[in-house]
Amino acid sequence: MSALFGIYGKFAALMEKIPYAAVALACRLAAAIPFWRSGQSKLDGGDILGVKYELFSLKASKIYLFETEFGFPESIAPAAAQMAALGENLLPPLLVFGLFSRLGALGLLIMTAVIQFYVFPEELLKPDGNWAMHLQWAAPLLVVLQRGPGALSLDWALGRRK
Repeated sequence: MSALFGIYGKFAALMEKIPYAAVALACRLAAAIPFWRSGQSKLDGGDILGVKYELFSLKASKIYLFETEFGFPESIAPAAAQMAALGENLLPPLLVFGLFSRLGALGLLIMTAVIQFYVFPEELLKPDGNWAMHLQWAAPLLVVLQRGPGALSLDWALGRRK
């Protein structure tokens, strides 16, 4: 048994050599991608190289979704959809490039919490509910919030390390 622990100890020591910068970059990308894709799907407008550029032109179907599926009152659904689209299109690039990373991570973590606890609260009680997906979004965001964006970031390059 001690041989097994010795092998495991060597493996753990080897894993500790992975630079945090690589871990942080992976966390930033993993968290940014689903939000970016969702944000791009909300926009109704032109695109340059596949990236939508009209941040204030929402698809009517997305506003309707906020009213019907997400339960926002008709009077605030357009504003809620617009805020979600802005957050999903502006915060992920900050996270990817590592600029004001902790603020970007906090904003996306708040969005995740709103989605889970306001939009889909009943999913928390289901074993196969979307809470597991939201946990997958939240975990890398928490790493960035707690440890920062790492050395492969604009925050690091600009001297805002900790």
